[in-house]
Amino acid sequence: MSTYSLKTRSFVSTWFSLLFFTLLALYLGFIEFFQDSRIEINAKSLLVNPVQSDFLSKVHDIRFKNRLGQFSIKKEKGEWLLWEPRVIPAKTKTINNILEQLGKIKVQTIHEYEPINIESFTLDKPIIEIDLTTEKQNKLMIKFGFINKINETSYMTVSGHNLIFQTEMLKSPFESLELSDFVDSNVFSIEIGDIKRISIYHGKNTEPNNVLEYIDENWLSKRYKSISNENTQAKVNSLIDIKTHMIVDKTNEELQSFIDNYLASPLYRIVIQTKDDKTLTYKVSTLTKAINELKIEKRQYFIMSASNRPYPFLINKNYIERFIIKYTDLRR
Repeated sequence: MSTYSLKTRSFVSTWFSLLFFTLLALYLGFIEFFQDSRIEINAKSLLVNPVQSDFLSKVHDIRFKNRLGQFSIKKEKGEWLLWEPRVIPAKTKTINNILEQLGKIKVQTIHEYEPINIESFTLDKPIIEIDLTTEKQNKLMIKFGFINKINETSYMTVSGHNLIFQTEMLKSPFESLELSDFVDSNVFSIEIGDIKRISIYHGKNTEPNNVLEYIDENWLSKRYKSISNENTQAKVNSLIDIKTHMIVDKTNEELQSFIDNYLASPLYRIVIQTKDDKTLTYKVSTLTKAINELKIEKRQYFIMSASNRPYPFLINKNYIERFIIKYTDLRR
């Protein structure tokens, strides 16, 4: 073989090798560029709140856990009930605040979901865990880890996103919520600002003894011509601030019959119409006999029921006078 042929083959081989590596470098650069671009685009899109407001509006069950306790809340007939640690009306204000704050989360940066980050941000031992479930059994699991009070950020994960989100601190400290924040000890589940009309009936009367109505930022009475807004507001506040001694969520046949008999002939009936045209009805019994199985002494408590609550309440006798509205309570 001639020297010329060898040189030619060597030249062609070198040229093809250079071309191959050039094309390979260009290909790898192309892939890297578009991969980086895709990650960057996805990262930017994920800087919005990963907890969607549409999902929050359909939440039906909540499991909330922090280092002060674990609480399970469910919605029944439009009302929130605490199911764990025991069945009792839940404080709507707390539940609404949790859902509202989750809907306002602001993401600052994102981090890779990898063991070193999970451990560094204490997401392996989260400070707060919130599991949300809709009526259609769609689920969302949220975990909050390390809270950095210096730069006011926290770290969270959301199921369905294989990332760690660094967010602004929540305005309400979820880590400090405890049982008292979830329990609604009030019999009336409404605020005074929600009331349009309140009517109080005595015994079996079909006509109310008292009707108080809030119209054009003034309280009016059908029984008394001249009343004070301030005094009437105070009286209504004292009425709806009645607190329960016990919620009777577990009964046997005998106890249930006892409760039903007392509520069949109530001492008072209170009918409240809200500003969004809902009607709530409450029944108030006379003072009861002793209830041994509940350790209730004779004539120390009365029973109340609410149309929007599944269980009756036992109320201390000191509250029963609040259902009596006199002119001296309302006058200017």
